[in-house]
Amino acid sequence: MVKRAPGLFWCRWYWFIPLCLTVALRAEKCWVCGKDPLSMFSITDQVDQVKRYFCEDCAKHRPRCVMCGLPTNDKATVLPDGRVFCERDAKVAVLDPVEAKAICVEAKDALNLLFARFTTFPDTNVTVEIVDRNRMDQLLQQASGFDRQCPSVQGYILSRVVQGGKWKHPISILDGVPRGQLIAVCGHEYAHAWVRENVAPTRDLNRATEEGFCELVGYRLAENFNEEKAMKRVKDNHYTEGQFALFLDADTTYGFYTILQWMKWGTDHELLGEEPDRIRRINEKQVRPTVVTPQAPLVSGPTPVPAQLTLIGILGSGTKRLALINDCSLGAGESGKVRFGNTNTTVRCVEIRTNSVVVEIGAEKRLEELALKGS
Repeated sequence: MVKRAPGLFWCRWYWFIPLCLTVALRAEKCWVCGKDPLSMFSITDQVDQVKRYFCEDCAKHRPRCVMCGLPTNDKATVLPDGRVFCERDAKVAVLDPVEAKAICVEAKDALNLLFARFTTFPDTNVTVEIVDRNRMDQLLQQASGFDRQCPSVQGYILSRVVQGGKWKHPISILDGVPRGQLIAVCGHEYAHAWVRENVAPTRDLNRATEEGFCELVGYRLAENFNEEKAMKRVKDNHYTEGQFALFLDADTTYGFYTILQWMKWGTDHELLGEEPDRIRRINEKQVRPTVVTPQAPLVSGPTPVPAQLTLIGILGSGTKRLALINDCSLGAGESGKVRFGNTNTTVRCVEIRTNSVVVEIGAEKRLEELALKGS
């Protein structure tokens, strides 16, 4: 009887152990068909940024969802324009044009309320149309022939002056996007309409700068509706070449009123990250657009810096009240930079009362009560 060397049996099977462990430890199965082949492809879900695993057949031959970018199963929704939505994303996409139009109306109403203390956005001279991908592609093909128009993927505006020197703003918004995204795009396109009516043609803003301003408006509108995914999408989109991030910082530091003044009368073509305070540099001489606008903007021109802190007004009701102090609006507990005299001092709103507001001023936190004029 021939004895085998100890361990020879195990040596012959060592090659099989890693393979068994690989199969045993891998819990993933094909996200579409449920099969568990040895060869798997990983694809990142563009909605939640999680890797999903697919067999070769599904990865290469199944139609992809336009939202998440993953292969779809037989329960996918296919639109007439050819776009495909997986079962999950079809539930959050607004596929009904009537519903999408109603959301745009809601967004427009909220837009004016949100920025009422600063300006107004064009209204009666704006038309909003919900379009499919084929129509949007046709509009985008025309974009290069028109100066300073917005050829964004999900929204398009072609502002023009009609008889009588009045503006018309036809806006087209893509259907089949989530509610929050629809709200942000709506705010973005209305911001373009505001620029057309309020910023003189001689104010040569860089294209990315105008887009950054419009993205800020869309971002704040999405924030108003607590649409965090839409807000994240705006932050992650870099097509404004960093201008949106600078506008967001400027809004936090100097306030939206200062941004509007700079958009209309600023001395620079773009915001400068290395010199953020330049947003306060404006032309002393007011420049008006050459065309007659159908409605006069609320913010009519640069104003001199007040010599002292002044309570301009109290807006809102209940827990959403805001105190407008000089060029800065603050809620209870909020802080911001306020210009007065030769300073740009941090002011914290401690309490908003019926006709007055209590504030803390500067690093020394000096308490002062500011009353409405005539109170």
